[in-house]
Amino acid sequence: MTGNENKKIIGGYLASALDLEDKMSLDIYGEFLDKTAWPAGLDKEVFENIKRLLDIVIEETEMHKKAFLEIQKKL
Repeated sequence: MTGNENKKIIGGYLASALDLEDKMSLDIYGEFLDKTAWPAGLDKEVFENIKRLLDIVIEETEMHKKAFLEIQKKL
């Protein structure tokens, strides 16, 4: 394979990874930030702890996205 073919393949992998990161942030984790997604009797303190942890996961997912974008720029 040539260098251009390798860049194209790697670019495709990065595009897929970016798409997955977007879906995970909003579609999966974001859904659970809404208290109505949880059982009605869930304790407020428990929900706040869950929300805090989900916020961390969402932030880390955004950091992954930034890293993939930086790699993509270097291709």
